[in-house]
Amino acid sequence: MFREKNSLIQKFIFVLILLLMFAPNVQLLAQQQDANKPKDVFEMSLEELMKVEIVSSATLTKTSPRLVPAAVTTITAEQIRGSGARSLFELLDIYVPNLQWMRNHWEADNMGLRGIINDRDDKYLLLVNGRIMNERTHYGALSERDLVMLGDIHHIDVVRGPGSAMYGPGAISMVINIITYNAETFQGTEVTSRLGAVEEFYAGEVKHGRKFDSNDGGFFVYTGIGKYNGASKYDAPQIFGLDFPSGPSGYGWDPGWGAVAQPPYLPADGTRAGKPMTGPSLNRDGESWRDQPPMKLYAEITKGNWDLWGRYTSGGQQFIPDIGVLAPFPYGWGNVGWLKQPPLLMGGYGYQQATAYVGYKQELADNLNIDYSFSYDMFDFERTMMNVRIQDAFREDTYSGKAILHWQPNDRHKIAFGGELLHQELGMNSPGWPHLDEPADARFNGWPGLTKMPRWSTNMYSLLGEWQWKINDKWTTFIGGRLDDHTFTDLMFSPRAAIIHMPTDKDTFKLMWSRSVRANYEEDMKFQADKGGGNSDPEKLDSLELRYERKHNKNLDLAASMFLHYSLERIAWSYDTYGAAVVGTQKEWGVELEALYHTDRTRLGISHGYTKLIDFKLADPTLQNVAISAKPYGYGDDLANWSNHITKLTAQYKLNDKWTFDGSLRIYWGFPGMKDFDEYRKNPTSQANKNDYPVMEPGWERGYRGNYYLNLGLQYKASKDLTIGINGYNLLGILNKDFNKRNYYASYGDYRSAAPAVGVSLTYKF
Repeated sequence: MFREKNSLIQKFIFVLILLLMFAPNVQLLAQQQDANKPKDVFEMSLEELMKVEIVSSATLTKTSPRLVPAAVTTITAEQIRGSGARSLFELLDIYVPNLQWMRNHWEADNMGLRGIINDRDDKYLLLVNGRIMNERTHYGALSERDLVMLGDIHHIDVVRGPGSAMYGPGAISMVINIITYNAETFQGTEVTSRLGAVEEFYAGEVKHGRKFDSNDGGFFVYTGIGKYNGASKYDAPQIFGLDFPSGPSGYGWDPGWGAVAQPPYLPADGTRAGKPMTGPSLNRDGESWRDQPPMKLYAEITKGNWDLWGRYTSGGQQFIPDIGVLAPFPYGWGNVGWLKQPPLLMGGYGYQQATAYVGYKQELADNLNIDYSFSYDMFDFERTMMNVRIQDAFREDTYSGKAILHWQPNDRHKIAFGGELLHQELGMNSPGWPHLDEPADARFNGWPGLTKMPRWSTNMYSLLGEWQWKINDKWTTFIGGRLDDHTFTDLMFSPRAAIIHMPTDKDTFKLMWSRSVRANYEEDMKFQADKGGGNSDPEKLDSLELRYERKHNKNLDLAASMFLHYSLERIAWSYDTYGAAVVGTQKEWGVELEALYHTDRTRLGISHGYTKLIDFKLADPTLQNVAISAKPYGYGDDLANWSNHITKLTAQYKLNDKWTFDGSLRIYWGFPGMKDFDEYRKNPTSQANKNDYPVMEPGWERGYRGNYYLNLGLQYKASKDLTIGINGYNLLGILNKDFNKRNYYASYGDYRSAAPAVGVSLTYKF
């Protein structure tokens, strides 16, 4: 282990958990138990349900939805079915205000919120039933997102904004909490089959739920398997902003790894700027990794106060490499070393994840209980790139234990506090892919100065707590925070404070301040420690947000959020150092407007998000190629990988008892910051590697224009048990494929358009 210490916080956590586990006499602190049992939720009216206090995805203490100290978007199972979404990427892009989805030439696709997006998805946490599913070695939130099977999901809560005070390091921009069905929310057997044309996919799902005869629990099981062939290079064209030569031509892209003895050659097919790339090795858009079927298995048993579940997912996708990597091998111009090998894949990633969870609620009194949980998680990852059989491959084994005490001494005060232990076994060579015939190299396979990293372990010890104080009927406050002590960091602190004001029955004002943190990738922290670099600096987001919500009438809900101050000491990839580190401080502000109109037959929603960079200051003025904003280099004042304006519209209309119409429109209004950064990169005197990049023709504009995605769907309920659905995706691409373009993170103005496509589904419940 990098450092040996006998930390006070470690001792305190161990003592705290022991006290919580063996504290039957603690109930002496509680008030006398109420003899009246609460009414069953299925017997409550809508007005009563709105007042039910729950533990939200944004709180540790129970509270009503109106008092939740965050902007939260909830996506229901009905909305999931109506959208016809083919992945979490598409689903969240449809419904979550100011969320953006981008492609990536080097990694999996990226999602971001409020201008915070990265080359790897390390800025938010992805949870299943409150259990964090992120991998921590290299990428972040990776699993679940690409899977076409979504039938096990009861609803999704997206906490828009920082959440480290609740969930710990990593919850910088948002928290995505997937809540699955269980025996309480689903009984019976349901079979769903789905298939898609043009962007071709097939999926089958079966779920079954049953309550025990004693009615104190039950079991739920789910199986989903699919096949995703994706869309052809003609239906989903890849567009570059440069003219390819008609014969072999040198190209100024040299990573300096020593593997390439001369500059690679551009493909000699004469493709012109703005015309679809038609090389023989271009992958199908969305195609599964190694043509492996995506899979999801889930089983849960609840009995009294016990909750046990297990989950297995496997997936992954192929992607198109950066133009510099694309140049050599698809067209056979490579003539040295690894370039001679036939391409295994254009590039791609694959994963498998297995999770086991045990939870128990100890009720000491009506107003005092302790939640215990223990979980084990195995995450296996592989990435292929640049014609190398394994670019990255590793396995994580994570053991986690948590105990949280919930106490309500009276009607005005609610308290929750506890501790968490996290132990990880990590390693760069993955034993989980037995079909592979060669091991992974170092972190990035042969980059200078990096050596192979054998398996190692890390620990994190955490304390967390929250106090909710109802001052009176109009004012409520939340104060909380979390301390995290990681093997390779100093103590990390994530405080949060919020004050909620309800001047009328219709209006709610929320003022929220918080700090969220994230430790660097485990691979980077281990590498830094092994080189004698000491503890790693985490990134920190300080935020101040004002939110207004209005229940205008029984049919119309309005909301507005203004994040007045977002200051992020940002960790990102640096081409200057070939590693992830704190590269600068990103300051921004923005506004989100929301309106929802709903009746028994109609649901109409609209949101608009505006995000504006205030400043971006480099941590080191000598850094020359930090692809976050070109403002430090004198080019523009916008974020390089963000559309300043994002508008989303959703609609559902029940024509009658049989037919239901669904539609959605997403608009990214343009990428001025991306254009600014590419203008900076085109200047050879500003390049850190002094290369002249011929990657865009003069006057290239298409890559920076807006993106427009229109989906329409129709569901037919043929009987009480049978539902048939048909969905059209990215339909504006029928008129112009550029309408459906989706930009790449930190690219050179190129993009790939999503294919206009159709999907059908059939669901039968026994």
